[in-house]
Amino acid sequence: MAYELVWEPEGVVRRFSGSVSAAEFINSVERVQGDPRYDDMHYVINDFSAVPSISFSDETFTELAVLHYGAFVSNPNCRVVFVTTDNMLAGMARRILQHGPVISYQTEVFPTEAEARDWLASQPQLHLMSNVMGFRLD
Repeated sequence: MAYELVWEPEGVVRRFSGSVSAAEFINSVERVQGDPRYDDMHYVINDFSAVPSISFSDETFTELAVLHYGAFVSNPNCRVVFVTTDNMLAGMARRILQHGPVISYQTEVFPTEAEARDWLASQPQLHLMSNVMGFRLD
């Protein structure tokens, strides 16, 4: 497995290492979002600092944006952070997750986990209402 999940009281850290395929990355997202703890989480840190090179495509991040959009309905109080010095990965995260056609979670990119945690700690806690029951039958 190219990643490990480190569950914390208010979030999760996905630590990736070695070679990470797009399928493994998306699987890690689905695994976290499918966990019962997800509905109460306040952050996800995607730590790619131990990954020498990334071979994800725009399609990978578009799929991620769609997964985030769906998960946002049940937990709108989460932030997503990427830890990387890889310009391609940082660029895709910013271009697709911050400015793409499907935007949900506030997403940031930092070169170190310490900077990511400092940023998370400086943010006000979100108290948005879930929209799980927000549908109408006409």
